[in-house]
Amino acid sequence: DRLGEVLLIRVRRVQLDKGASHVCLLGGLADDRLARAIVAMHDEPGRVWRGGDLADLAGLSHSRFAELFKDKVGETPAAYLRRWRLSLARQDAERGDRIQTIARRYGYGSPEALSRAFRKEFDVSAISLRRV
Repeated sequence: DRLGEVLLIRVRRVQLDKGASHVCLLGGLADDRLARAIVAMHDEPGRVWRGGDLADLAGLSHSRFAELFKDKVGETPAAYLRRWRLSLARQDAERGDRIQTIARRYGYGSPEALSRAFRKEFDVSAISLRRV
């Protein structure tokens, strides 16, 4: 089922190696070390990820991991994880999930904390997207 995804990733890696693409998520996935950390963030978006945890997964020092991630992905690991969580939260809100449930699912300490981050990222309230 995932053969198409694998082929697409391989093609993009070749393009990235040849310099045919810009800094982005695919830039991070093209680096096997960073890919391990990115996949882990995607697999467990609600986990409390620390920079050291992600660096350990990548087999790099914390400072080298942060530097390489920013260079390849274009933003810090924390910023990437925040955007990923908020993207998932938006999908969940649009599907009708409760804001309290979404906040807990993605590691926010309270529905209010999620709401503040959501408004800052999307300039709308999470509750306004919720389908009842």
